[in-house]
This record gives sequence, C-alpha cells and structure tokens, in this order.
Amino acid sequence: MAWRLAALLLAMVQLPVLLRTGADPSQSDFANYFTPAFVLSRGGDLGALYDRDTFDRGLGQAGLRGLGSFIPHPPANALWLLPFARQRPEVAKGLWSGVLVLAIAVTILIVARFRAGLGLAMATALVLAPTLAVRNSLAFGQPYLILAALLALGVLSLERGREFLGGFLLGLGVSFKPYGLLIGALFVDRERRHALGGFVLGAAVPSIFLWSIAGSGPFVEFSAKVLPWMLKGDIQDPFSPVWGSATALANRLFRFEPDLNPLPWLVAPRFARFCGAAASAGLLALGVMAGRKAIESGGFLDAVGIGVAFALAASPFTASYHLVLLVVPVAGLVARHHGRSRVALFLGFALLGSTAMNVFRPATGLLAPLAYARFFGLLALALGVSWPFLNRRIGGLAIATGAVAGLLAWPGSGEVEAWPRIESAKGYTMMRPYFCGQALRWMSPSLDGRRLESHGAGDACAPGESPLSNGAKVVSRFTDGSWNLYRQGPAPGQESRLTFSTANEVDPVLTPDGCAVVFASDQGRGLGSTALYRIEVPDISPECAGSARASAPR
Repeated sequence: MAWRLAALLLAMVQLPVLLRTGADPSQSDFANYFTPAFVLSRGGDLGALYDRDTFDRGLGQAGLRGLGSFIPHPPANALWLLPFARQRPEVAKGLWSGVLVLAIAVTILIVARFRAGLGLAMATALVLAPTLAVRNSLAFGQPYLILAALLALGVLSLERGREFLGGFLLGLGVSFKPYGLLIGALFVDRERRHALGGFVLGAAVPSIFLWSIAGSGPFVEFSAKVLPWMLKGDIQDPFSPVWGSATALANRLFRFEPDLNPLPWLVAPRFARFCGAAASAGLLALGVMAGRKAIESGGFLDAVGIGVAFALAASPFTASYHLVLLVVPVAGLVARHHGRSRVALFLGFALLGSTAMNVFRPATGLLAPLAYARFFGLLALALGVSWPFLNRRIGGLAIATGAVAGLLAWPGSGEVEAWPRIESAKGYTMMRPYFCGQALRWMSPSLDGRRLESHGAGDACAPGESPLSNGAKVVSRFTDGSWNLYRQGPAPGQESRLTFSTANEVDPVLTPDGCAVVFASDQGRGLGSTALYRIEVPDISPECAGSARASAPR
C-alpha cells in the first residue's frame, strides 16, 4: 500500500509540469533535436549545423525562437524528431512529449517484470523517484527516458536468455549518447559473443541509417569540431557543478578562469587535467571489471546497472536529466534489500534526482566540493551496486589505469595566447560583439536560457558589419583543428593568420577606427562558453601603421 501511495504522489508531482511544458518548444534543449531533424527532413547539410551561425539560421527556419546548438550531440541525434520534423514546433513538442510519457510507462512495466520481483507499484515509484530528472527530461525534450526504456528492455531480454536481442537493445543508444559504450565491454567474452554481436549492431544501426541519408559530412564535422573537446571534458563551462562530474570538480579546484572560476584552491591546470582524466579512467575501469564479474555470476541486472552507474560517474557531463538512466542500477540495489533498507535506498535515489542536490551549488573556496554533491551521491550509488563484486585486485587495477590516463593528460592541450581581455564583459558566455557608434556591445543568453540579450556600453542598436573602406576584412575559419582568425584582402588572395591558439576564435568585428578586432574565444573556458578579447591589427589599413603589433603565439 505504501509503494502504491508513493507511486501515485510522484505521478501527481509530474502532471503539472507535463501539462505546462508538453507542447512548449521554447526550451532550448528541444531546439537541439528539432532543428537538425527539420534540416535533415528537407535535405539540408546536417554537418553544417556544427557551425553556430548555420544552426541559428536553421533554428529560425524551423520556426523556433531562442537558443539552441548541435554541440555536443553526435550526428545520429538528428533522428530522434525526424518523424515529427514536418510538424509545427509546438505540435512536434506535444507529440514528442507523448513519446516520452510512453517511454516512462514502458520502463515501469519492464522493471516490474525483472527477476528481482519488485512489482508494479515499486517499479512505478522507482522510475518516478528522481523528480527533477524526470521533470527536466519532459520539459526540455531530452531523449533519456527512451534510453532508460531501452536499458530496461535489454536487461529483461538478457534475463530471459535472448542475448543477441538484449545486446542489440542495450547498444541502440550508443549512436546517440556514448554512455553505453562501457556496457559493451561487459560482453567482450567468448561466452557472450551473441550479446556482443547484438550490441555492436545496435550501436551501429542508427549511424549507418543516418549515413545512408546524409552522407559522411556530419560525422566528419562532429569528429573534427566537437569530439576532441568532449573527450577532454571541455564543453560549456567545464567548471560548472551543473555537470556534477569529477572533471568539473578538478577544474573548479585547480584551474583559474577570471569569470567562471576566480577562486580555485590552487592554480595548477596540469594537476586538474591529471585528476580529471585519472578519475574518469579509473571509474570506467572499475565499472568494467566489476560488471564483468557480475555478469559471470549471471547477474545481468547488476552487471548492466554497474555499467550505467560508473559510466555516468565517469562522464564529464552528467546533468539532472541523465539520472533517469539510474533506474536500472537502483532496481538491482533495491532488490538486494528489504524493509527499512529498501525504503532508505528509495529515498536516497529520490534525493539524488531532486533539487536538493543544488542547495550547495554557490559554494566556493574551501567549501567548493559541496557544490558537487550530485557527483558524490552518484559515486556512492555506483560503489554500492558494485560492492559485492569488488576486491583489492580490481581496485588496484582501476587505480593504475587512472594513474596512466592522468599522466597522459598531464602535458596539456596546445597553444595558448595572451590577448587583452574585454574586462567589462563578464559572465558565462559573451558572443557576437558589435559596435553602436563607439560603444561596444555583445549578446549573452538570458537568465532563463531561452533567448539572447544585448549587453554592453551605450544604447542598444541592431548588430551590423563594419567593413573597411579598402575592402579588407577579418574572418573566422576552421583550420588545424580549431576556429582561427584570418585577415583577408584588400588584394585578392591576400591573407594572414591572426590567432594561433588551439581554442576557437569566432565572431570577429573591427573596431570603429579599423585598427583592431574584437572577437569571442573559448580559450580556457570550454567549447561554447566564450569571453571577449581584442587584438590590434596595424597592417589591416594604412591609417593604423602606428598601432602595436598583434599578439604572437607562445
């Protein structure tokens, strides 16, 4: 009776959110999936969407307002909303919300049929327990509820001896979100070759299908412009406790960034890279070895649960909506306990997926680790579900793996430049600088994250170009693995490179006197989170001959 009451209350908590946001396409995350589907359905260049300006044009053509980005999404994510891409955005969002609700129902029914024997009421309570995670998944239109259903279906198939089907279902999500790669490592065994074959096929099918209709372009663009930053954990404010990761915590403690992280414990960026890489690699190794030991004993629920929990704990990007995937490891953990222990585990899962994890986010200085409460809770869950399968040998090998990965990450990531910074521009991201007369302005996301707002000096005006009378201009072009600034003209074919860092320099605009360039760069901040800088370009115009030289690489 108590579990039925808990399930009913949790469903009632989600209902107002669903009614309010079910057909609301204004949440920026929905645009991340609808825009590429819209472009793909009309035969557009999907790979070009990894360029922000091109994505923004596609977003407008799709009838959406606000913010969006195809970063850091693997190309196959364009397929999620492809069936609804011909609909108006609000209709597509409503239909997509219905699909997500159906995924919740499927997950509940499947979890109730696990060998663990949890029953329908308890399964419902577990699936709906992480209230913030479920709410954000529904509101933002994130597909993780579908991935949770695939995980549950995969486990049920494995438990019933259908290893190829189980592996296929577990592998399906990998093309969209790479978290499931760790699960595939559990099947690298002669006795599990059918499950491994199904997993590999499932992981490949969505990408093969997309390749057949969009070509190789999206995969080439993703591999060049996004994947390297994803692997380093340098995407969208790598210091933020929003991600709840070991990588973000290491950056917060040991990397300095004037706006995003002004008070680290110690300025030691190499040590931050070591800690982030070591923690991620060590946790992945721990998950693989403990999961393989679990699967040897026939515990498919435990094995997949261990894989999921450690994959999320090791990921540099674990937001609230990712936590809906934890229903599998939590189901396995709850199945081992009864009475008060079972209730305590349920409450712990509910706490982990609630707004309570955000209470200490503003913590800085010595208290900074408190801001990452979600990571420590996730780590505790991963260790809890894997505990019966851990031993000293596994722990030692995981530590050694982490140490090697940390040492490999120690050297650094390439060229860094010391450009003069626009000190008046503060915040998470400043982009598209422009001048209103002599006053510098720029665009930044609003507090609710749904639109861009103009900030800066003077009165706002419409952004415009400031070309030189002699025809010279400064452009941003992707070369040598990142976006860099180039001076072009005035003579045809005349070009010189202005920036040399391994970060991305974009949105160049000439100053009113034509002797300098203001631009946005994510150097030291993570892909997609830019600050504003200025460099002098004395040779762009004869009138600027007396200006100082542009900064050189170092």
